[in-house]
Amino acid sequence: MMTRASALRPSATHLLVELPYVPAAVPQARRALREQLARTNLPEEAVGTAELLVSELVTNAVKYGKPPVWLLLELRPGLVHASVSDTSVVLPQRQQVDLGSEGGRGLLVLDALAGSWGAVAVDSGKYLWFDLPVQSPVQP
Repeated sequence: MMTRASALRPSATHLLVELPYVPAAVPQARRALREQLARTNLPEEAVGTAELLVSELVTNAVKYGKPPVWLLLELRPGLVHASVSDTSVVLPQRQQVDLGSEGGRGLLVLDALAGSWGAVAVDSGKYLWFDLPVQSPVQP
């Protein structure tokens, strides 16, 4: 039975994926995201940005976290939300990087491309998340 309140709520699609605690988790997470977004009418630029942001979250979990690693995707009209959790309670820290550094820019990428993002420690670990507003509505 649909109530008036639920009829007014925009539809959303959710996907929860357990990822291996290995570097190969990064392309696996990108594939899962791309498969979910294939059902939408998002421009390729928005899909690419979402993939890059998910890559940063998963890379952080695999390099600095503890297993298990989970990816949660939520697609709503006008918004892509993703979070990655692991069982380490250590939150990411900004690093000083120079031009020759190969890493350490993940939080800068989130700052530059995500509409908003955050990191939260909980009793069971931590999760990093981002919201990516998109111009065309996501149609789950």
